[in-house]
Amino acid sequence: MSSFGKHTLGRAGTLRRIISHVQHNSWWYERSTNPRRGTSAGRTWHAGRVTTDRYELVGIFGGAVDAGVASLFVGAGLSAAAGLPSWGDLLGPLAAEIGVAGEFADLPLLAEYYEQNGPGRRPALENHLRNVLSEYRTPAESHRLIAKLPIDEIWTTNFDSLLEAAAPDASVAVHDNDALDIGTGRRTIIKMHGSLSLDTPSVWTAPPVITRSDFEQYEETHPRMWALLRASYLTRTMLFLGFSFADPNIDVLLRLARRYGTTAADRHLTALRRPADPKDIQLHELRVRDLENSGVHVCEMSDFSELTPMLRAITTRTRPERLFVSGSGDTSQLKPWYDKLAVALTARPPSWQLASLGGPAGWGVTSRLAELLRASGRYTPDRFRIYFGKNPREHTPLMDAHFGTAIFTDLEREELVGSVLDNCRALLVICGGSGTTEEVRLALERGVSVIPLAASGATARAVWDSSATPPDLGGRPCDPQVWHNLADPDPDIAVMAAITAIDQAMCRPRT
Repeated sequence: MSSFGKHTLGRAGTLRRIISHVQHNSWWYERSTNPRRGTSAGRTWHAGRVTTDRYELVGIFGGAVDAGVASLFVGAGLSAAAGLPSWGDLLGPLAAEIGVAGEFADLPLLAEYYEQNGPGRRPALENHLRNVLSEYRTPAESHRLIAKLPIDEIWTTNFDSLLEAAAPDASVAVHDNDALDIGTGRRTIIKMHGSLSLDTPSVWTAPPVITRSDFEQYEETHPRMWALLRASYLTRTMLFLGFSFADPNIDVLLRLARRYGTTAADRHLTALRRPADPKDIQLHELRVRDLENSGVHVCEMSDFSELTPMLRAITTRTRPERLFVSGSGDTSQLKPWYDKLAVALTARPPSWQLASLGGPAGWGVTSRLAELLRASGRYTPDRFRIYFGKNPREHTPLMDAHFGTAIFTDLEREELVGSVLDNCRALLVICGGSGTTEEVRLALERGVSVIPLAASGATARAVWDSSATPPDLGGRPCDPQVWHNLADPDPDIAVMAAITAIDQAMCRPRT
């Protein structure tokens, strides 16, 4: 083995630590040990009831995003990661002020009683909410991930302004008349239950929907907002995140599902928190079955902390269909691989794009595939993107032909790689050195699926060796045989395994 190869393989320990960290912070890495549960083909069984698993949820919603018909609806569970209190913690202290002892299950009714009988009545109720919630001004990762999703309609019942802080380019609809301006193509955050001001958190931009009367009269007091929500439910695929049956705002989903379940068909999704207390399980399962019978796919989670990795997977799934090709080495090392890869990639969808920094492996695959497509009359320059940063000649070899689209930036190398990977679904590794190792690290940090053509050696082999088990690609576990074949000494078998893995990582529909 060359000194180049030995140097790269010495990085296997570092790669193993990176991959281990990513896996253990991913919801898909954990496998349930609950004997009441089992999984198969995207479905989970709970004592005779079938629910949707996380992989299927990501796939269905990702497809809706691709089609431009997706909306997101987020509840209080999303803001839990930013430290905000639950409904019970928010309203619980008010019970003592009106002489109510113990837990009070109907929290909007508790707010109603406080409005009628508490010291200060409605103004005191709103001041209490404002004083507690205005302390939280820093968005969590979950808010920032939502801001990256290519969707134009985000609904929320949350009073806080964390979504607006994470997506400052979005317009915000808080009043009923604001619904008239939605639908112009600009991303809009719709605060249907009121909102604190982003610029002045101590001020209500729109008063909160908080009491039982507020909920019951909503359709009369907010007719335009409700009509818009109804229209979205009937024409889009909506994903409801951050709810549990202990959340009074779940009533919004329940009303929509019961009224329009038959008309809206079987296309909506929700991720609900499963209760920890065994005595609450039976009622929870009956409620879930009610939703499923009304056309809502239900995915269950044990804690709202699972929302963030789920959103990471959705974010990756909704990126452009772009494959980053990484690697380096002598032409004699690389050419057999990129020739075979290019031939196989000619059969892939024309919507797929290749991205690279113009390095030996990236340019080799790009130029060979472009030649083949040009010969068959299918070449278009927008299928190939070659990025250049500051001082490109320091890192990029001389290119001997004109293919693709060159994109010049003033970014340093690491920043450039990160920005390119933020818009890719997968990274293919062929041979490679220390620069390739760095690209793998940046890809894993961003949830990009990494496919090492291990048979090519060097960094690709080190990455493959560092995975104790086949990783997830495109949100689903890679088939162990496919992963094994990436290191097969027969180049045809190894390349076919790489193409199969790329198909999965790019979320190509399975046939």
